[in-house]
Amino acid sequence: MLKANLALLFIILPFTWMISGQFLFSNGDKILVIITVIALITTLFKYGFTPFKKNIINNQYIYLLIILSCISVIYNYFHKSDIINIRSVLCVILYFIFIPLNIISTRVITYSTLIGSIGAISFAFWQKNILHLDRAVWQLNAIPYAACCLILMTAAIILCIIYKDKKEILTISILSAVISFYAIILTETRGVLIAVFSIFLCLFVYVFTTKISVKIKITFITILITIGALGIYTTQNRLIHDTVQGFSQYKQGDDLSNTASRLAMWKAALLLIPQQPISGFGDNFEPAIENLYHENKISSQLYNLHLLHFHNQFIDTTVKHGIIGLVLLLLFVFFPFYILKKTEYSKENKFAIFLLTFGIIISGLTDVPLEHKQVFTLYIVFIYLFLKKTHSVK
Repeated sequence: MLKANLALLFIILPFTWMISGQFLFSNGDKILVIITVIALITTLFKYGFTPFKKNIINNQYIYLLIILSCISVIYNYFHKSDIINIRSVLCVILYFIFIPLNIISTRVITYSTLIGSIGAISFAFWQKNILHLDRAVWQLNAIPYAACCLILMTAAIILCIIYKDKKEILTISILSAVISFYAIILTETRGVLIAVFSIFLCLFVYVFTTKISVKIKITFITILITIGALGIYTTQNRLIHDTVQGFSQYKQGDDLSNTASRLAMWKAALLLIPQQPISGFGDNFEPAIENLYHENKISSQLYNLHLLHFHNQFIDTTVKHGIIGLVLLLLFVFFPFYILKKTEYSKENKFAIFLLTFGIIISGLTDVPLEHKQVFTLYIVFIYLFLKKTHSVK
């Protein structure tokens, strides 16, 4: 019995780490590699290749990830730039191909999400309220960290909807959603906050148009409006005042504020794209930025920022990887809807994929969430899970 439980722990651990610890540590993906290898060895000894033979058949999302990985390797060879994080995505591919998926039960997903949420709020609370650090100097980048919290919150909400009749799952999922939402509030990340409130609006429409009892509708909508109002009230200075002020500064030629700098970055990116429209610049776009500066097409303030990306997932991808990269990005984001169309899924599962995709798209309008390995891993794991039609509660 001890040996069996230990083997089960080894197999489950990488999954729990994917949606909890890997985004709380800067080297979380390296730890993921180690525990994934242990899980794969344990699986091979316990189950052999039986799960692999079952999982590899008709697994279109995994096929997509494999194709994107191969393209990324080829692109890296020519441009020294990765389209996706190979280390993380290979861990996900190998893990979900070799392990028996029934081991990742609804209870495992639910409690792993709770662990991730607790870890998220603990980190944010420690950085902001104990160390009193400005978000710009947090030990982890607050923006992708907030995007991870957004995915956890969305997944927890979806679990509430799908398993509303399972008291344990519902209770734990509500707790996870609230905790993750509070963690996002602490980050004061505007792009993610806008994504949160957009998701709340989608939930409002979903509940209002779904055939459930009036009592449940009123309760859910009341909770949603209350939490949303509290969130807006808490972050109104950051969300509204700072944004309006940033637009004003941009009009006056000041590119130093967060809002103004983003507008200036998008303008610079749109000037760069026509120069390398097909394959993009890779990560070596700094000489082109320097040329724009010498041609007086961008300000010295923007030039001195030494840009790593352009704070928009779609614009940034087009600059770095060209039209080819943009097409691959759109394929990656919208391919799950093709799977949903070709296969019979419940309304709840379809809504799950929509909410996760919608959240990452809205976040991607002001940042590059999918460029961060932690966000990318968390996103593909939950997309993959909700593309599976059923999860047994064990």
